[in-house]
Amino acid sequence: MMRFRVSAVYPAVFVALAAIVAVVPQTAAQEIDWGATLDSATNLRSAPHRSDPEWEQLVRFALWGELFAELREERTVRLSTEGSYRFEYDQGDDDDPLHILNLDLLRLSSGIPMLFGPGSALEISAGRFRFNDPTRLVWNHNGDGVNLNLGFPRWSVRAAAAYTGLLLNALSDIRLTPTDALEEDDTDQTLGPRRIIGLAGLGFPELVQRQNLTLFGILQFDLRDADQGEETLDTQYLGVVIDGPVEITSGLYYTLFAIKGFGELEVKGGDDESLSSGVYGARLRLLRERLRYSRASLEWLHASGGDSMDAFTAINEPVTGFTFSPALSDLMLAGAGYSLRPFGAGSGVAAAGLRTGLTVRSFFRSSTEDGGAFNSPGLDAESDARYAGSEGELRITLRPTRELGFALTNGVFFPNGELFTDSDPWYRGRLEVSIGY
Repeated sequence: MMRFRVSAVYPAVFVALAAIVAVVPQTAAQEIDWGATLDSATNLRSAPHRSDPEWEQLVRFALWGELFAELREERTVRLSTEGSYRFEYDQGDDDDPLHILNLDLLRLSSGIPMLFGPGSALEISAGRFRFNDPTRLVWNHNGDGVNLNLGFPRWSVRAAAAYTGLLLNALSDIRLTPTDALEEDDTDQTLGPRRIIGLAGLGFPELVQRQNLTLFGILQFDLRDADQGEETLDTQYLGVVIDGPVEITSGLYYTLFAIKGFGELEVKGGDDESLSSGVYGARLRLLRERLRYSRASLEWLHASGGDSMDAFTAINEPVTGFTFSPALSDLMLAGAGYSLRPFGAGSGVAAAGLRTGLTVRSFFRSSTEDGGAFNSPGLDAESDARYAGSEGELRITLRPTRELGFALTNGVFFPNGELFTDSDPWYRGRLEVSIGY
């Protein structure tokens, strides 16, 4: 039997369309654009904990449209929408292929310049779209809500709020508690976990010597009606990001970030617990257009896991690797990457759209406690080793035209035999094709 999931039709659809009709009269500047995309991703995975190599297939067909209007006094209104059909097949899943009809994007946004004086700009967005924090490590997910950005020459402020309970369960990555995780593959669960998430931010662009400072806070409220013994988790985060150019050479940029996490874990019928955690790290990027458009990067990240602080819990887990991608909790990560266009920009359209890149990563446990938050298939629960292993990722992308793109990625992870029960390497290959109109 085929499995179907259809996105809920919610009042924001009609509110956005009605607002467009109300606020966009016959103006001199209106633009309408639309198109379609077809994306395919084929994955092949092999690892000691898998009995045989397994492959996965994702096909996504999307229709999108956009209406843009310029009103009086340079004010603008934009309506963006996108709906899609997804086909998902996993050879390692006993269930039938999954068919999903979804409303991915419905955003009504308005820009109002000089509302609070010269140099100020207000932008308001409402509807369904992707929300994220400045690091994209805590919150980077679709939601139904509003986002406000108010900018001045020397500082800016941001406020956002979203609800996640109308997203399809099959497309929701918000899994903060064991109950959330159990529902991930529950075919009877149509909608995803219900959360209200709020964000406030304050930015100071080019505060000192072209260096930028961003402060932000996030509140996450668990709205689940828990049964006896089930957990609910409310979390809060305070973060700081400093970034900018490094003056010793051109094209060199850095980012430093630190996030402090708090939480209240409630167990219905059991004891409650207050949590304290943290994550911090650094990134360094070097851009060299004259050297065949080279890009080099270094990154380091440390997330608490249980020694001096509780395990860090993100609202939705970020991708930390390709072949091996552990959760952010109890993780130390060091990585380096380099990519270039081997034929530069003057060797024909196809050659100019070719880019090759290599990334290496090493993974460690940040905690030495028994039963720490670091978790992975094939992990030896008795081991106290910190080093988990390293992976190499080779990626080749080709975009011969604006409408056509290809990507081939191959990765190998070499686990540490002192931490895993089997030291044989893991393999993952992925072929992506994208066609747009």
